[in-house]
Amino acid sequence: MAYLALDLGAGSGRAIVGTIEDEKLELIEIHRFNNVPVKMGNTLYWDFLSLFSNIKESIRLAVKRGYVLQGIAVDTWGVDFGLIDKSGKLLSNPVCYRDSRTKGMMPGAMKLISQNELYSITGIQQMEINSVFQLMSMGKHKDPTLLVGDRLLFTPDLINFFLTGTVCNEYTIASTSQLLNAQTKEWEKSIFDRLGLPSHMMSEIIHPCSVIGELNKDIAVETGVENSNVFAVGSHDTASAIAAIPMEDDNCAFLSSGTWSLLGVLLDEPILSNEAMNNEFTNEGGVDNKILFMRNITGLWLLQRLIAEWEKSNEELSYEYLLSACNQSEPFRSIVDSDDPLFNNPASMTAAIREYCTYTNQKCPETQGEFVRCVLESLALKYKVVMEKLQDCTGKKIQKLYVVGGGSRNELLNQYISDALNMEVITGLTEATAIGNIVQQAIANKQLANMKKGHQIISNSFDFKSYYPQNSEDWENAVKTYANIF
Repeated sequence: MAYLALDLGAGSGRAIVGTIEDEKLELIEIHRFNNVPVKMGNTLYWDFLSLFSNIKESIRLAVKRGYVLQGIAVDTWGVDFGLIDKSGKLLSNPVCYRDSRTKGMMPGAMKLISQNELYSITGIQQMEINSVFQLMSMGKHKDPTLLVGDRLLFTPDLINFFLTGTVCNEYTIASTSQLLNAQTKEWEKSIFDRLGLPSHMMSEIIHPCSVIGELNKDIAVETGVENSNVFAVGSHDTASAIAAIPMEDDNCAFLSSGTWSLLGVLLDEPILSNEAMNNEFTNEGGVDNKILFMRNITGLWLLQRLIAEWEKSNEELSYEYLLSACNQSEPFRSIVDSDDPLFNNPASMTAAIREYCTYTNQKCPETQGEFVRCVLESLALKYKVVMEKLQDCTGKKIQKLYVVGGGSRNELLNQYISDALNMEVITGLTEATAIGNIVQQAIANKQLANMKKGHQIISNSFDFKSYYPQNSEDWENAVKTYANIF
């Protein structure tokens, strides 16, 4: 039985086929494509037509390779959505969360419902990009699509609708909106009422490992598929990635390492305390009715932007070269807080880092190696600070950290993290999101009994690597030296 995972990030998309045989999971990437927002007028849109075209092409390529697809499932980034009318037509391309329309929305919202009360209901970290503030902006500016819209569908829900015709909101992606009650796992009508938002647009909440519907017949004919279901998985990519980790006990934490870093633990119930809110932790929906209690941290975005900048200058760029240059550079020369607004979307990341170092009275990085070392050490130190707050909020004594995602390939960063946190760091699931997606499809299709069985399959299928602390004393001193930064 073959399953197609459509894993869509905020920069690119991938289609990965998974098959489970002899108690092992095998992955094959069959398509990769860009997913780049487009600025038109004053608005930054996602190109949904191109995205959907590539999804159909992914299905076609899977069939062309001879796979008999038992299931298809989509996972994406969070918070963004599209609106459809009563006839099922998409009213506009979805707007990208990096668009400026939400600027200044939070203070107005807080006049109608306090940050404390909003957090006590939703458990979601207050961020300007959240769906609740996107909707408020549309209302404030009398967006005509809001007036005629019939249903609000988050990005994976929207794709699922055009694949099957079924209207629903999947739980994990809905939880990113800051409109869901963290305890009941249903829409919180009081938030809609107090903020003047259209609750009638929201649909039934469905949960991962369930069937959404059969693939639309026209798409099936177009792509050559026969009798394939579209399944609900943790359609927020983070939820599917964390679901893939075979954590053996409650003393483990996770780090999803990519453009964003998400550091946290799995819980059975949300933590809605003022301490959690003040330390910017979020309670997002997870697979198997779990809560992802975690902190969103700006991650490898800084390094990605540095590399893009150097590429334009035709400078030496191989990843091996950059990491080698980093390793040879002076340690703890410059440290930055990746979450500082300076790094949100600067014209020049090198200039932004130099500006930050100047106003914090540090030496500025000069060479590529120094810039890379600055970013990697800064991230490891940030994780150290956040890990301490995580343990305070949960009362847990964390002993192991599982690192998943593209950033888990960066062996130098993994070692820095182990040194900084003074604990074992385990990697091996670079394709964690697709792995989690496919295992959930197999459960929905009754090929696997549950996530426990899925974790056995995953443990059989992939090689895990552990990193152990080497220079923890140096990192402890660095934490003290740069305590004012974080």
